[in-house]
Amino acid sequence: MEKILAGLIASALAAAALAGSEPWSVTVDPSVTIGPIRPMNAVNGGPTSKFSGTQEAWRQARIPFGRTHDMNHSWEWGGPHTIDVAAVFPNFSANENDPKSYDFFYTDQALDVMRRCGTEPVYRLGPSIESGEKRYHTHPPKDFAKWARVAEKIIRHLNEGWADGRRFGIRYWEIWFEPDLGPRAWSGTKEQFLEFYKTVALHLKACFPSLKIGGPGFASALGWKEDFIPFCRRERIPLDFYSWHCYNSNPRAMGKKAREVREWLNANGFEKTESLLDEWNYVTQWGGGEWAYSRQVESGRFIQKGTAFAAAVMSEIQASPVDLLMYYDTRLHGGMNMLFEPVSARTMKGYYPFYAWSKLLFDYGTQVQAKVSATALGRDAPGTGLGQLYATAAKDAAGRLAVWLARYSTDDNVQDWRKVKVVLPKDCVGRRVTCHLTDDIRTSTEVGVDRDKDGSLKLTLVPNSFAVVEVW
Repeated sequence: MEKILAGLIASALAAAALAGSEPWSVTVDPSVTIGPIRPMNAVNGGPTSKFSGTQEAWRQARIPFGRTHDMNHSWEWGGPHTIDVAAVFPNFSANENDPKSYDFFYTDQALDVMRRCGTEPVYRLGPSIESGEKRYHTHPPKDFAKWARVAEKIIRHLNEGWADGRRFGIRYWEIWFEPDLGPRAWSGTKEQFLEFYKTVALHLKACFPSLKIGGPGFASALGWKEDFIPFCRRERIPLDFYSWHCYNSNPRAMGKKAREVREWLNANGFEKTESLLDEWNYVTQWGGGEWAYSRQVESGRFIQKGTAFAAAVMSEIQASPVDLLMYYDTRLHGGMNMLFEPVSARTMKGYYPFYAWSKLLFDYGTQVQAKVSATALGRDAPGTGLGQLYATAAKDAAGRLAVWLARYSTDDNVQDWRKVKVVLPKDCVGRRVTCHLTDDIRTSTEVGVDRDKDGSLKLTLVPNSFAVVEVW
């Protein structure tokens, strides 16, 4: 009886808050074209070869890119015999021109499955993180030029059929990862890494001028800020893309870092260099109780908050100067995967932002203006830590519209329901409308929306929810 009474009181309070709160609004203007919808729903990892359910869900989500980093941590893809340069070319003293020196078995298998599911790999050349007391593969290679030639042969195998290989057409090739992290990723000096990167980038770009060669996947947005980018400019090193990582709990702060990266690249003459945020997830701190809480948001009991965070990040980074956004990650047993359950591989709530964004990316394609009212942004100023309403709108060639709405808050005490008014052009009056909502009790569930005579729509968003409205 006490639980029932508590539930009735909570419902009454929520209804009162809803009745007394000012509605938020989003005004959509399809006549104002912003640019293409970009792949904000790319990930690290790929569909597993052992669980057919994962493959089918992966195909349905139409994940555009899968970065190969840390795939060697999971036997779902071949474990330590997969992807990494030291796994594919296990004996560095061997002849790099001899196909027998390479072991491509599990790498081919993992990427075969990925390509069959419609996902393009982003291949990370180098090692994975080594957090133990002993380092095996994060030391500087003994011969930078030979390492570059090994990387060349890996590309020729996967793209040109060398050594009984494939023709995957992989475009993005990332050199190393997180050298600014220290011995866990690069045990050498900063100067050694710069020389290593120069050697490899120049060689690969000379061999494959049409491919995108870049990196190095810095752990911070502007790792070695005064060294790496200025070094590439000074030495005239090709940099088709600059990759960096950001783990945070505030989408607006992530957007700010994205702008800082773009400004620094432009200031150094790399205006055409793509910016790849190729690792991100919800993290408040990397240790103690905050890390334990973060893991619960990423894939545990607070996954609804993680789901709303993902939806908010996609919208925020779409509005930021980032070319490719890649969630970390999709390993079933990695602990940071909110797409699939670790044992059954069934989809979880966190799968649906990635599934839904593909509608904007592939079915609509063009971003149009969506202005969020000041009331919805009032507690969402950079630095406050309180996310509110994030919105992205898109249209297709036939004039159909899609509106992405994400309500996210870092504050777990926010309880109010909130009416959101979507103001549409007058020619939307009478058109069919569908809305799929994900919140604390629904998962990509179609719900009804209220419609005004002027064509505007009204729906209710509880804290940490997201919706996709389509106007047909």
